[in-house]
Amino acid sequence: MSLKQVVKREIKRIYKEPLFWTIAFIMPLAMCLVICMIFSKGSPTDMPIAVLNDDNSAFSRMFVRDLEALPSCTIKYNVTSLEEGRQLLTEGKVYAFVAIPRDFQRDIYRLKQPKLLFYYNNQRILIGGIISKDVTMLVQTMMVGLDASIRSKRGLPMDEAIKQANLIRVSEHVRSNPYFNYQYFLSIVAFGHILQIHLILTMLWALGTEFKYGTTKEWLKVADGSIIKAFFGKLIPYFGLFIMLFAILFGTYFIIMGIPYTGDWFMGILSTLMFIFTCCCLANVFISINGNFRYGLSNAAFYVAMGFAFAGVTYPVMVMPWIAKAYSATLPLSYWVQVMIDQSLRQIPIIYDFKHINAMLFLSALGLLSLIRLKKLAMDEKRWYQSWWKNLLIS
Repeated sequence: MSLKQVVKREIKRIYKEPLFWTIAFIMPLAMCLVICMIFSKGSPTDMPIAVLNDDNSAFSRMFVRDLEALPSCTIKYNVTSLEEGRQLLTEGKVYAFVAIPRDFQRDIYRLKQPKLLFYYNNQRILIGGIISKDVTMLVQTMMVGLDASIRSKRGLPMDEAIKQANLIRVSEHVRSNPYFNYQYFLSIVAFGHILQIHLILTMLWALGTEFKYGTTKEWLKVADGSIIKAFFGKLIPYFGLFIMLFAILFGTYFIIMGIPYTGDWFMGILSTLMFIFTCCCLANVFISINGNFRYGLSNAAFYVAMGFAFAGVTYPVMVMPWIAKAYSATLPLSYWVQVMIDQSLRQIPIIYDFKHINAMLFLSALGLLSLIRLKKLAMDEKRWYQSWWKNLLIS
């Protein structure tokens, strides 16, 4: 019965805090929907580039047309000198600059291997990589076609000329993200990062305000002195709230937007429930350090702030320094993201993802162990005091 009373008490506290709804529910929902819009194209397109065509031959003009046809690029500037193209790149007005030298076509037919100059800004590795890959592939495709044309003019049948020009054929089998779409995995990481922040800080708010307002005695009294009942009585309303939040986001992401989910839904749902539970449990760790709400909030914010960079998607964990690996291992996000990517894109058998569930269970256990320290702090009589807002919160 005491657990039910704690739940009722917490629901009443939530109801009397309208700002809480904005911070814990509306804000993360809005931020995640904005992320959906940011990644809606899947990958960057129509990125501005500059071109210098010093040859102005039939072949160079064809190359420029094919360059313009690339989905990743759009020719914004046709420059008249190398210096002008480099200056545009330096000023950040273009992401790449392609320079076709004089006598380009003539040197190709004379087999002199002319040099095509290609400059690109790799400050943004994603954008630089996409443009570099597309331009390089275009050049290679045109060279194979040109080589076949030269061989054909020397008397070989065109079919045979193409075979000789393209001696090695690559059989490409794309795994993990066959759609070449950054929305399908980067948005999942961004969702998880935002929600990890809100999950931990919201639960920390629920626990920390008891210490801030001196209501820990009342909190434990309603729970019959049991810190387990006191904690789970607080957890249940927020757990339900965040399940609803994830349901809205998943419905928007996988059903309305049509993002593919090709794996096992049981594992996806199980990992999400564990992710919510683990984040809520870890909030105990920060408030149980000294029972100070402000310090706990600061420490938790520092802990979750860099989660996106260490989740192992933008930069692989296996090549990180040991201290970065250790930090990544403490983040529930690292395990949840891996399960979601495995199941939504990679179709990994669920047996391989139970290790991530076990890791989150271990982190949850650490969080629950900190309840021992939390109860000791809550029983400290120095923290029991009355104020005008105490009655407002618990009445």
